[in-house]
Amino acid sequence: MPKILFILLTLFLFSCDSKPDINNPKNWTYEFDYKIESKDSIKPIGRIEFRRTKSIKDKLREETYNEKWYPSMAFDIYNISDLKYCEEISRKLKMFSSCLDSHLGGDLIINYSYIFYNNSGCLNCAGSENDIDYCRPVTKKILSELNLTKKSTLKDLEKEIGKKLKRAK
Repeated sequence: MPKILFILLTLFLFSCDSKPDINNPKNWTYEFDYKIESKDSIKPIGRIEFRRTKSIKDKLREETYNEKWYPSMAFDIYNISDLKYCEEISRKLKMFSSCLDSHLGGDLIINYSYIFYNNSGCLNCAGSENDIDYCRPVTKKILSELNLTKKSTLKDLEKEIGKKLKRAK
């Protein structure tokens, strides 16, 4: 009996996640903007920014900036008809950015009739000590799982995001 109890306890401990809140949407908020200024011929129809509300321990950042670190990631929103344009600007951003790997932006997420494009050359997402990307798992899950239809409006889009996250104050 003690062997079985030991085995069960060991399995339980190994199955526990030491950081269960890293990718939890409850630790994130969003801001939605309907008016975006752009000099490009094809313009975004909106913008959404995701910000973590619970800081991530990052000793290097805290020593450098003397403040806690809150990862964030923003996306310009385009109509699906602008897909070729978005693919091209994403490719160029990735090609010419000085950032690499988990620090590199240019992400494209497509959900039905909307394209979410991250236009940051360098992201504020990866830990400086562990290179863990704290933004993409959450933002990708939220944006790709939105319940949208062909006739969804930006208001509908914001309403769907509001079901998953709290709006920033």
